Amino acid sequence: MDSLNVVDLTADHITAGTIDANVVTIRSDLTAGAFIQIDGNGMRINNGTYDTLTANINGFVTMTGALIRSQSGYPMVVMDPDSDLIGAYASPSSYITMTPVGNANGSPQFTVAGGGGSMFLYQQSSKSIISSSYDLTIKSSHDIDLSPGYPTGKVTVGFDSLVDFNTGTSLYQQFLGKASKGVQTGEAGPFNGGIPIGASWNTSMGTVTWVGIAAHSHVQN
Repeated sequence: MDSLNVVDLTADHITAGTIDANVVTIRSDLTAGAFIQIDGNGMRINNGTYDTLTANINGFVTMTGALIRSQSGYPMVVMDPDSDLIGAYASPSSYITMTPVGNANGSPQFTVAGGGGSMFLYQQSSKSIISSSYDLTIKSSHDIDLSPGYPTGKVTVGFDSLVDFNTGTSLYQQFLGKASKGVQTGEAGPFNGGIPIGASWNTSMGTVTWVGIAAHSHVQN
């Protein structure tokens, strides 16, 4: 039996070493118009609307709308088009994910969760009095700690870049309104110290008259 003699073949079971897909088409029709097909152009898996996996004649593989997991249990890495863009899970509650943000003004969101808390990093249209452009936003369900390496690590930032969200003034501007060490204060006084100036009383040394506390200044420490 060879290719010259076989025009049509119907069988329940075929055992063969190699079936040449350049000559025949192997196809399995699934539900709702979905199918799997292998032919001379490569392999296609179609969900009834579009190809979810293709392997062309050069062996190049393209997957669309596919759930990819490194393994079925934890820890695992997940690519899921219906929820996470990318996720790395140590457990269901301890993970790092990059997900779309359901906000027209938002960017994809980077999330770190674990230990009973979570942290979010994303960009959104500014709603603060500081900026009218897009801000990088970091939010946490707990404190945010900056811990550079001990003992020489540093967190470097200009004081004019640290801005109060409520007032819009920088830390540098607020420092300008504070006392400066070594600078003489302005002169103030005189003061009565709680005793009317001019009050007098007799002592064993004679009459004493209260003249108050004269005007004076101090060096700021």
